[in-house]
Parts: sequence; structure tokens; C-alpha cells
Amino acid sequence: MHTFKQQYIDVNGALINVKCKGNGIPVLLLHGFPQTHFMWHKLAVKMAKNYSVVLADLRGYGDSIVHNNDLSFRAMANDMIEVMSKLGHQSFHVVAHDRGARVAHRMAMDHTSKVLSLSLMDIIPTIEVWQTMNADLAQRYYHWTFLSQPSPLPETLIASNPILFLHSIFKGLSGSMDYLSPMALKEYERAALKPEVIKSWCNDYRSAANIDIEHDKVDMGTAYNTKCLVIWGSKGAVSTHKNPIAAWQKWFPNAYGGALNCGHFLVEEQPEEVYNLVMKHLAN
Repeated sequence: MHTFKQQYIDVNGALINVKCKGNGIPVLLLHGFPQTHFMWHKLAVKMAKNYSVVLADLRGYGDSIVHNNDLSFRAMANDMIEVMSKLGHQSFHVVAHDRGARVAHRMAMDHTSKVLSLSLMDIIPTIEVWQTMNADLAQRYYHWTFLSQPSPLPETLIASNPILFLHSIFKGLSGSMDYLSPMALKEYERAALKPEVIKSWCNDYRSAANIDIEHDKVDMGTAYNTKCLVIWGSKGAVSTHKNPIAAWQKWFPNAYGGALNCGHFLVEEQPEEVYNLVMKHLAN
């Protein structure tokens, strides 16, 4: 992705690392935990042939800097609305995975007119993760409860061996790390070695266990007409826990999609299939 133009954009409470390329209708690509914008390296260049593609590190992740402890999805959603506005995009598609998909969900609720469509990857709604947590999901998603513990416990423990923790997440959610290219792994390791990134991971999950739930409770029961593609890995935790389509149709009645033969990190595990599904979704 060296052909993408990089810049830093000041927003309220953060400095966001952004890369852009292409022309046409804008598409914002958002990564999840514990990754950076680099997770899109197998898709972004091809997508830029047809769309104006914007890659961004979430506040506190990768090379984005956060100036406070607000890692709520609302704050991150506001960041991206401001980023896109400063790039001249008043409405746009959002294609997102994991934490980025939760940010996309909040964007579609708080800024409905800005979001042309959603592609949500390997998640069910945040509030439903907590409401339906059982023993199996607690084992698979142990990082949800671990990272949400009060500071400085998780930060201190992770800091003793950030690379071990990072690798354990990749292996735990997809069974191996074979799907990661050497370049991608190097990038994720570089970010994970930053104490401020580790702190942001924790503040992100603390928010998801507290203020994000409160925000979602306010909006529960409201249906949004945003076109919504939902895809997930059949080998991951999502579909064994709950039907993702049914979960998302409570928020987006026209949500549709299905499972791919992979684990959690489907963009890097099944890039061609993800690319084809997303491109078809954007074109309709």
C-alpha cells in the first residue's frame, strides 16, 4: 500500500493516521483489534481502482494518537465522520471488521445520513455479546473481560511480553497465524510494542463494558434502513454463539450475508471471497 497517500488529520481528541487512494464513491475501511489499517493490504489496492478508498487507524491504534482516555465507539465514530469531512466526503460506504465494525455500527446510528452502506465482519452487536455471554464465549473472548479490568492491571501484564499476547490473540481467534503475511505481522508487532497502543486497547474494551452499552441501550428498538452486509468466519465464535443475521436485523432489517470458511480474521484468511462479496454489495 506504498502508493497510498498518507496524512495525519486532527480531530476532536485525537490525531488520526490516514491513507488514501483512488477516485469515485468514497469507501472507508476500518480495522479491528489487535490490528491496524494494514489488515486491508490484500484488498485496498484493488478496491481503489473503482472507489476512493480511505484507510484509517482507530484512535489510539497503530499510528493514530489519542489525547484522552475516551475510546468509546461514539468518540471513534465521530473521529471518522470528521476525517471523512475534512477529506471532502460528506457521505460514504463503510467496510469494517471487529472493533472497526462496532465503530461503523455507531456511525450508522449517530450519523445515519452520512453512511451509504455498511459491511460488518465477524461481530454481533456489542450489547448482545455481554447479554448472552456464556462459558464458551467467555473462553473464546477472554480478552473482553481481561482488557476491561481497571488500570493498570491488564496494561502491566501485557507489557511484560506484548508479542506473546498479540500472537495469542491471533492464534486464539483463528487457530493459527499462517494467514498473516510477514509484512502484516511485522506491522502489528510494531504497533503492539507501543505502551500507548496497549493502553488504548484496554480503554477500548473498558468502554465496551460500560459507556458503549449505555449508548446502545438508548438506541435499542430503533430500526435503520442502512444497507448492511454481514459476514463472519464459520470457524470462529460468532456463529456458534448466535445467528449474526438475526442479531443484526434487529438494528438493520435488510441485513443479509453469510459465513465464510475461516476463523475471525476473514479479510486476511479469505481475501478473494471477502473482496467479491464486498464489491458486489457496494455495487448494488
